[in-house]
Amino acid sequence: MLNNKIFSLLLLSAVASSTVCAGEWTGEGEFGFTSTSGNTDSKNLNAKLGIGKKHDKWEHNAKLELLKASADGADSADSMVLTEKSEYRFVEKTFAYGKLRHEEDEFSGFDHQSVISFGAGHVFIDGGKHNLEGSVGIGYRDLETDAGTEEQEAIIDGELKYAYKISETSEFNQNFYIESGDSNTYSKSETFLKLVIVGNLGAKFGYEVKRNSDVPVGTDKTDTITTVTLVYTF
Repeated sequence: MLNNKIFSLLLLSAVASSTVCAGEWTGEGEFGFTSTSGNTDSKNLNAKLGIGKKHDKWEHNAKLELLKASADGADSADSMVLTEKSEYRFVEKTFAYGKLRHEEDEFSGFDHQSVISFGAGHVFIDGGKHNLEGSVGIGYRDLETDAGTEEQEAIIDGELKYAYKISETSEFNQNFYIESGDSNTYSKSETFLKLVIVGNLGAKFGYEVKRNSDVPVGTDKTDTITTVTLVYTF
């Protein structure tokens, strides 16, 4: 069974394997104010760290996302998402990928959702201002509800990513991800605007919607997260 420890080891080994490739690491860190609504209604802080590397036909990206909030002395949001995706470009605009995703969200009704998937993608638009790429794949998901009910199942996942470079110092992004199995369909939409303040320092204004189609009784299906963060690229 793909439990938390096994999934974490798979993820760490995948990230570690990418370090043996030549090429320089790049990254982006975020830290800022968050307003949430849905299963949680509170205001607090969130943090994200993403790193990536390109070498020859390979590209590796890993990301850690943390959200922690409290209201009236009690926790009202506590989540962690860890992802790793490796791509291999067959030709300039077509690639195969392997992806790992692990999410723990105390207020979603699920103890965890862990996914491993493989598929193919294509860059449909690669212009000076506009970029659009999509991918689709199949995989395996292990999930457990807060009540202890476990499900292991095959899933189909898909992703669309759009970027519009408004100017040299501003960029608009819209990303959509979905994974669907017999027990639940999980989707996530990210909309954000990035602005350069000075040098490697910038600001990011984002709106995120996460939805689970089948949740335990008493749990909202949809969570929204509005963020204003400082961003540092390296």
